[in-house]
Amino acid sequence: MSCNCKKGPVGMLKGAAKLVRSELGLVILQDLSLIAARRRACEGCDRWDHGKCVECGCYTFAKSRLSREACPLGRWPQTAGDAGQDRNR
Repeated sequence: MSCNCKKGPVGMLKGAAKLVRSELGLVILQDLSLIAARRRACEGCDRWDHGKCVECGCYTFAKSRLSREACPLGRWPQTAGDAGQDRNR
């Protein structure tokens, strides 16, 4: 099957993914230190099991990159500077 568009099939898929993210309000974090701080909080949690949060059922590798997501136990820092501060303890 051929595509007559300028971007080709891969370009069309990328555009579709961007549209879906936009429509769902999914904003990917660019702050790598905040992503790392979120992941460290998950890895140190007793409710984390090999990449998956037992509390909410999400895969933390993906969830930690989404700006509007939050830890169900309130253990994620809001900024990279908040790392190490558990608001629920």
